[in-house]
Amino acid sequence: MTWSVTVAIAGALAAALGAALQERAAMRAPVAGISQLRLLRHLARSRRWCAGSLLTVGGVGAHMWALGHAPLIIIQPIGISGLLFAVLLSAFFRKRRPSAQQIFGSLAVTAALAGLLSTVPSHAGAPHLTSTEMVLMPLACAAAMLLCVAVARLVGDAARAWTLAVAGGVAYAMTSALARVIGVGALADPLAVLSPLTVVALVIGLCGALVVQNSYRTGHFALAYATLLISDPFAATLIGVAFFGERVPNDPVNASVAIVAAVVGTIGVVTLARSSRPGSPRPVPAVQAPASPETRTRATSR
Repeated sequence: MTWSVTVAIAGALAAALGAALQERAAMRAPVAGISQLRLLRHLARSRRWCAGSLLTVGGVGAHMWALGHAPLIIIQPIGISGLLFAVLLSAFFRKRRPSAQQIFGSLAVTAALAGLLSTVPSHAGAPHLTSTEMVLMPLACAAAMLLCVAVARLVGDAARAWTLAVAGGVAYAMTSALARVIGVGALADPLAVLSPLTVVALVIGLCGALVVQNSYRTGHFALAYATLLISDPFAATLIGVAFFGERVPNDPVNASVAIVAAVVGTIGVVTLARSSRPGSPRPVPAVQAPASPETRTRATSR
């Protein structure tokens, strides 16, 4: 269990660095009339985005390994520490001292993680899905994502940031849940990774990644990333309890500690998000067509 938690924390650090690099590249993508395919092509040509993607893949790989050796509801909340890492590393690289808000948020997140890890049961059986559950889980995930994307088209930038981030968190949680099923099966039979669930997990994960990139493009990276880190473990906990038979604390003492830890962790993440807003580069506007000779003549005459 100790190694699983350690690897999961290392994965959260890599994912946080990767997300910061991806956000800078996404904000520099053209805005007007760009399709999702063109967005992907633009990002793929960015060295910064590719480096961020490699870090993210490494972080996800570490996270998946940890999921194969520990319960979902223990490993998934560790991803919350990614925002803590992002804020503190940002202050270090800019040679600035963390603000009082950042220190408070960091302590709150750390205390919340310690509280959650101390109350969650330390053992869980190998997950098994029925044929119905294998279909129901991805369909429920797709429905939730489509609902969030539909709402995002009707609201402003800030609401769009957290709405798309919720969709991404649901997708990442579902990918992690399927990865736990695949990973546990692969411990007994390595060929289990070739199952149809692997394809489903990859498709959901890629869709979630694309949705997250769009949430970064709203100009509210801290809000989007904080929402992603909250919605991911929350959705994963629901999946673990509903489909895997994993348990949440049910005695009064541990349940109270878990509830307080969840509230403290949410306050810490929101505080860190509000304290880490400085300057992201704005998106690059679409290139305008050159002015006609008549237009230039009129401008000169004025």
